[in-house]
Amino acid sequence: MEEQKSHACKQFVRRRQYSAQIQKIDSYGLHAGSPIYFYCQDCGTPIEVLPEMQSFNPYTNCSQCKGLSENDWMNDAKKMAEIDE
Repeated sequence: MEEQKSHACKQFVRRRQYSAQIQKIDSYGLHAGSPIYFYCQDCGTPIEVLPEMQSFNPYTNCSQCKGLSENDWMNDAKKMAEIDE
């Protein structure tokens, strides 16, 4: 179990590093009718692009971060990311 936790936390650090390097699209600055871009609240990676008038709430976290949260590993992953920065 510790090996899985360590691997998942390292993947989180990689996703945070990746998201820091990509150019994020600010949906508020786009024209009306443009798709809306959503990013994971924890790691910042892109998770969804939806039409402006979607009829459901978008995800707030990617599936990997959701798994970290469900296993109570998110705090450890965030600490590892802070050390790596």
